[in-house]
Amino acid sequence: MTVDTCVALIRRKLLRPARPAPAGPFVRLAVGLSVAEMLVYTAQKVYMTARGEVGMPGHPAPASVQAQFEHPALAQAGNASLGVIASLVALATVTRWGARIPRWMLLCALTLALVMQSLGAVITIQRAGLDLAHPGWSAAWEVLSGGVQIVAWCVTVVSYGQRTRRPRLHPATEPLR
Repeated sequence: MTVDTCVALIRRKLLRPARPAPAGPFVRLAVGLSVAEMLVYTAQKVYMTARGEVGMPGHPAPASVQAQFEHPALAQAGNASLGVIASLVALATVTRWGARIPRWMLLCALTLALVMQSLGAVITIQRAGLDLAHPGWSAAWEVLSGGVQIVAWCVTVVSYGQRTRRPRLHPATEPLR
C-alpha cells in the first residue's frame, strides 16, 4: 500500500458524511429546546453588549470583574456569537445540511457544547439562591431552565451519537473475501 493510498483511505474515513437516521419527535423537542435556550442566551448577551457590561441581565458582574475588561461590549459580543454557533451545532443534528458534516467533527463540537452548557447551567442553578422557606418565581425559573438545559443537551448529544453509529457485523456473519 502506497502513501497516497493510505492518505486517500484516511481522508475518505475522516471526511465521510454522517448521514444520521431520522430523529424522532422527542429528539426534535430536545434539539428545539437546546436551540431556543441558546438563542435566549444570545439575546441576553446582546442586551448586555448594548449596556456595555459583563454578566447576565439581572446579575451583572461585580465592579472588580467589570474593571478587568477594557472592552466589555466586545467580550459580550463574542459570547453572543458563541451562543449562535452552539445553536447551529445543535440544529445540525436534525437537519439535512448537518448530515454533510463528518460524524467525528459534529460529535466533538456537541461534546464541547454539552460541557460548556452544563457548566453554565450549574452556575445558573447555584446563582438562584434557593430559599425553601420563601421560594421565589425567578429562582424556581432559573433552576427549571438550568435543569431543562442540561437534559436537552444530553439528549441531543447521545441521540446524535446513537443515530450516526454504523452497525458492526459479527465475525460469523461477515462475508468471506
